[in-house]
Amino acid sequence: MLPRGPLGARWRRGGEFLHHISSKKARSSNFNCVVTTDVRHDGSEPMVDIMFGDGERLIMKGANLTTPEMLFALNSRCRAKELEAEEKVKKKSA
Repeated sequence: MLPRGPLGARWRRGGEFLHHISSKKARSSNFNCVVTTDVRHDGSEPMVDIMFGDGERLIMKGANLTTPEMLFALNSRCRAKELEAEEKVKKKSA
């Protein structure tokens, strides 16, 4: 879920992040990924809230991070999850 407001520079990074993860190339890399947005006009701080299939969440405050930093954080967390899954498979087959 990506809360963002269409107005104001402080929401720009969240919009850029959404643009990157919603691209055709990004979506084709994981068909299980669902992107939803939550647009709020209540003055709340912009943030990106990602919920993974296992229930774990990654929450990033858009005002404090650049778009590349958010993309790096997401990629790092996804890669860590892939490595964990590979280790579980290795342990089961051993």
